[in-house]
Amino acid sequence: MIAVTPLDAPFGAEITGVDIANGLGAGEMREVVACLHEHRFIVIRDQSLDPAQFLAFGEAWGRPHPHVLDHLRMPGFPAIMEIGNTQEKDRTDDIRNGAAFWHTDQSYETEPASATLLYAIEVPGHGGQTQIADMAGAYDALADAMKVRIEGLQALHFYGAAAGRDGENIAVPIINETQKNKVPPVPHAIARAHPITGRKAIYAVAGTPFAIEGMADEEALALLAALKAHALEERFIYRHAYRSSDIAIWDNAATLHSATPIDVANGKDTRRHLYRISVKGRPGVCE
Repeated sequence: MIAVTPLDAPFGAEITGVDIANGLGAGEMREVVACLHEHRFIVIRDQSLDPAQFLAFGEAWGRPHPHVLDHLRMPGFPAIMEIGNTQEKDRTDDIRNGAAFWHTDQSYETEPASATLLYAIEVPGHGGQTQIADMAGAYDALADAMKVRIEGLQALHFYGAAAGRDGENIAVPIINETQKNKVPPVPHAIARAHPITGRKAIYAVAGTPFAIEGMADEEALALLAALKAHALEERFIYRHAYRSSDIAIWDNAATLHSATPIDVANGKDTRRHLYRISVKGRPGVCE
């Protein structure tokens, strides 16, 4: 039986009592999906999956989307990224810590990611957390005048455009013109209604926005900075310390997230290895 327990945090929930490897029934999947939309972040404990099973679970959430950085894809499973500090590629800081800045997955694309799933294979004794910020809660807490000001505004996004700004780490770089041409600048509403629940959230004000349509650059950057500073107040942030066999899922329409920097593994207690899938569209049970 599924058990849902709110986290000891401003938002988020823990789910136990499911065995994803054996498949979830439609009723169970609807319950898990509803839990994510209610809590914005969920962690499903104690799972044992191979890459094919993890991919099948990702497909239940939408259309798995291979990352634009094709050199990071898992061989044989291009929709899965392996992230952490255990592989040869992870010796490069830009790759190992490429997600250590606040962002929203695929906000640089016309159809952004709807959910992201991380499955913990190995976790270090300390460090390696994922930070999640609640953008629905942050929107609710805006002053009425700010809600009016941002209504209808469209921010322009490009992959990694804001990385390095305000002391952020620099994102994994686009390494060739083919990758760059796949992600031209795109607009998204700053006050964005959730595509399934309709609840409004501050959308993707870190990592990828670089301008606001119809607004002078200086004013646009000041507004984006103010919204980002508000959204990243401690009252809206949860830091997830993984346990081995966790599947963490966040709702990209209602969150920002950031990895925390980690060094190359130098012993069993320092190893971090996770599978990652981001999906687009709706879960099958919501169609």
